[in-house]
Amino acid sequence: MRYQQVVDEAELLTALSDPAAAILSGGTDLLVKIRGGVAAPETLLDIGRIPTLSGIRESNGSIEIGAATTETEILASSIVQETLPVLTTALAGLGSIQIRNRGTLGGNLANASPAADSAIPLLLYDAELDLVGPNGPRTVPLDGFFLGPGKTALEPGDYIRTIRVPIPEPGWCPFYHKVGKRRALTIAIASVGALIRIEGDRIVGVRFAAGSVAPTPIRLHAVEERIRSNALTEEVVDEARRLAMESVSPIDDVRATADYRRCVVGDLVARALRLAP
Repeated sequence: MRYQQVVDEAELLTALSDPAAAILSGGTDLLVKIRGGVAAPETLLDIGRIPTLSGIRESNGSIEIGAATTETEILASSIVQETLPVLTTALAGLGSIQIRNRGTLGGNLANASPAADSAIPLLLYDAELDLVGPNGPRTVPLDGFFLGPGKTALEPGDYIRTIRVPIPEPGWCPFYHKVGKRRALTIAIASVGALIRIEGDRIVGVRFAAGSVAPTPIRLHAVEERIRSNALTEEVVDEARRLAMESVSPIDDVRATADYRRCVVGDLVARALRLAP
């Protein structure tokens, strides 16, 4: 196996024309796959020192996060802390300090795990990805980026340049909870994030996203559409719980049964609504 430290995006684009090359962006997922025989790239392209792929900045009402920005750097960002609280909560519970020091936001998304911790808040915030490839740049909404377990909208020779997150208006009540078999270093059995806006007793805005309960991280659009503009009553909470359970398609595995995951998602949706002011 060959290691190459790429210095700029032009070199990266050229190197990715080799189908046996793979991007190394932290490596917390890729190296595990290599050791397990799941991946066998001939060349590792380390993008950690490409300046245009790192950093956090505010631009035109959005927060732009370079794909090679580490989770630790994101957690330390004051603008992220102030405007994207669900993202900071989710990343704070991702892996360990060592993993967050190495792992990158782009790498977590490109790995396309149904349990990807960063995907839940970014789906809630309607994030978009700036992709670059042999045919030029393009923008893809995160809601359409995940195609299946380990599968994304990235085409051969593509890479993620930037994650763009519109800065939300004030007034959203944030919620995020991940259920696992232990308190730390755990893969989610199920996770739910929410953004809820209440005026008086009425739900004027609501977004739900869930992980580990479908082939990809998902928005719970059916729940959102059903309860938006309704008064926040116990009947509405019960309806949201029922719809959330019907909106997911979990599997049985060594960590939990499908029925348990459905119940967790329903209960977390109900909890988020009950906690909303």
